[in-house]
Amino acid sequence: MPTPPPYIPRSNERAVLQKLTLTRGLSLEQLYPAGRLLIKSMVAKGWIEKQPHGRTYCRTVKGEQAMKIVLKIR
Repeated sequence: MPTPPPYIPRSNERAVLQKLTLTRGLSLEQLYPAGRLLIKSMVAKGWIEKQPHGRTYCRTVKGEQAMKIVLKIR
């Protein structure tokens, strides 16, 4: 199966984005099983951002748009 384009969230990224739907901000521990590398990658993509106080993450507008991408199943 081919690798999806980087603008389409993989299943583990989608799981993090869905958790962040429910609250304004969650800590890294609350986003388990997502690890630091996955979170760092999602921050780099602009889907999530660290809150100003630096302890929690929240979803961005770009993350909202990524969640709305419709996946076509063949």
